[in-house]
Amino acid sequence: MPSSRPDSIPAIVSLVRQMDPASILDVGVGFGKWGVLFREYTDIVKSEAEPQRYDKARWRVRIDGIEGFEPYLTPLHRFAYDQIFVGDARRVLPTLGRYDVIFLGDVIEHFTPGDGRALLREALDHAARYVLVSTPRYETEQPASCGNELERHRSLWTGSDFRALDAVDLFAGAGEVLLAVYRRGGAKPVRPRASRRPAWWYRAGLPLAQRVLPASVRARLRLGLDRILRGRDQ
Repeated sequence: MPSSRPDSIPAIVSLVRQMDPASILDVGVGFGKWGVLFREYTDIVKSEAEPQRYDKARWRVRIDGIEGFEPYLTPLHRFAYDQIFVGDARRVLPTLGRYDVIFLGDVIEHFTPGDGRALLREALDHAARYVLVSTPRYETEQPASCGNELERHRSLWTGSDFRALDAVDLFAGAGEVLLAVYRRGGAKPVRPRASRRPAWWYRAGLPLAQRVLPASVRARLRLGLDRILRGRDQ
């Protein structure tokens, strides 16, 4: 199916926000969820300080994708992504340029081990800063679905498989997901950061502020505190 586990979303979004890319290649876009999320947490989230970036014509981050099954593509993809390349990722990727981040989200397990290694090597060659991979941690049987033979699972990847290709940072994502981050060109280390419960002073202070402060002051106070908490969670 052209989807993936929702419990990996916070970790992956956290990693990409720390990477702060100017360009992303999403390999195997499926329904297009990651393109929408990457767009929201690159251009759209920054429209708070730069309102013009909410306008598609003013987006600054290039987000492209590769999809092997053209019937999956919808107007959603054409809106969120800058360009979608249709075809086998093993053949398309070598024809493309370099991207700050190349993302393979629940994709690598759809290839045989040999083809998966070849695809990862191409990703490493075309990544200027990071290659980010998510994949099931345990054996998952999945046949062809949605009329798409590419949906079949053909391999299981472990930390040893990723380490055999190059130095890599490995993280156990929420649920049954393994995350692998390859860094290129001196890119800084990143790691998933879970969302935190608001601090006690935030939880206790807001009810008091609502009773004693004017509405305009309360709004500014809440916006400032929310910015602090979002910064902690990136």
